Amino acid sequence: MNLNLADADNRVIINVGGIRHETYKATLKKIPATRLSRLTEALANYDPVLNEYFFDRHPGVFAQILNYYRSGKLHYPTDVCGPLFEEELEFWGLDSNQVEPCCWMTYTQHRDTQDVLAILDRLDLDTDKPTEEDIMKKFGLEEEYKSGELNCWQRIQPKIWALFDEPYSSTAAKVRQTHYSNGPSLLYL
Repeated sequence: MNLNLADADNRVIINVGGIRHETYKATLKKIPATRLSRLTEALANYDPVLNEYFFDRHPGVFAQILNYYRSGKLHYPTDVCGPLFEEELEFWGLDSNQVEPCCWMTYTQHRDTQDVLAILDRLDLDTDKPTEEDIMKKFGLEEEYKSGELNCWQRIQPKIWALFDEPYSSTAAKVRQTHYSNGPSLLYL
């Protein structure tokens, strides 16, 4: 009977986003200097009636985080975006560099995409965009543009043309240009 009482004293219940997780206090002490390693009943998120800690965080990511405490291996859940996972790791006090090699490429893909978008934004600043008036001149619609007498097709036609022929005319054109010049690796933009 004493063994069951000691076991119950060592257990901790953590409710994350409405999903209850149960583990041992010793499991949470495996990774020191983190939010979970410092749980005490004095914390505001402890509910003495339910005997559990409540955190209004992403429960799916937390399952991976708790698994990291149990197994020592941090895997990236593929059903969440990279920035959300990073945000959750930061909240729980974990280092994103601990993600397992098998998940690293998938996990860091969002960073690669952000890098490409940053490059495109810099290119955008370095390149003079043609003005709408310049585009209308190319279509011989300068007078109609100035007088405000463009019909629907006359307003849309230059934009469609710019999407395909002016790689810096819009975000959609930049994505299209990047996709076709760099191959299918940017399909996830």
